[in-house]
Amino acid sequence: MASSVEKMESKTEALRSLSENMRKLADECEKEIGPEIRKITGAMKEGNTKQVKKHRNNMNGIRHEVLNYRRISMRIDSMVDYFDNEPEQSRMIPEIVQSMSSSLAAKNPKKLLKAMNKIEKRYFDEEVVAKFKYSAATFMSEDETKTQSWWSDIFSLRNIHQAAVLQMWCY
Repeated sequence: MASSVEKMESKTEALRSLSENMRKLADECEKEIGPEIRKITGAMKEGNTKQVKKHRNNMNGIRHEVLNYRRISMRIDSMVDYFDNEPEQSRMIPEIVQSMSSSLAAKNPKKLLKAMNKIEKRYFDEEVVAKFKYSAATFMSEDETKTQSWWSDIFSLRNIHQAAVLQMWCY
């Protein structure tokens, strides 16, 4: 019995490791947002709307990557919780880890989300998938606070009117 528990823990540890990798990728991407904000404010000072739009698009792309990596991480964490509660289902973990690991090599969050959706569709019923996605959605609403903080940084660095116009361009 103890060896089956150890095997289960080893399998879920592989999923936890994947989740941690996603968080690290999100953190790496998040570090790229600060320089983009500085580029936006510099372009605003120069009155260069073309550069403002370019860096705004870059910042939004980075922000979406960060959110996608964090969303995937949360969904994997939900899977780990599921397998902790349903250990008899753990036989599918190696296939899940293998599929996610191969997608992770590309470091493309869109491909990772597609892989995650395929995995959930293949191995879990709709109710379980809904729980995974709900936990990620809960996180996403908390992460919007960070987005507002980025805009506050821009507001404090440059004329509020110009920053308000910039924020309207982004949404």
